[in-house]
Amino acid sequence: MVFELFASLEGLAGTRTCEIDAGGDICTVGDALALLAREHPKLASALERCACASGDAIVRRADPLPADRRIAVLPPVAGG
Repeated sequence: MVFELFASLEGLAGTRTCEIDAGGDICTVGDALALLAREHPKLASALERCACASGDAIVRRADPLPADRRIAVLPPVAGG
């Protein structure tokens, strides 16, 4: 499993790309995010508000894992 982290998430994790051996127990995007939160507890509360993308498409937590097992994790954006 490869996670691409952006903005504040990168700062919390201390890395832009995070690779985790997921084994066969991970079936959905939500399962993958739960694994990421376990491996990087500092990200846990931030992940609840993040969007995820695979390629050019936004993916929901209930969606199956992307075939390439790569997920971009996008923090919420605020502005005025």
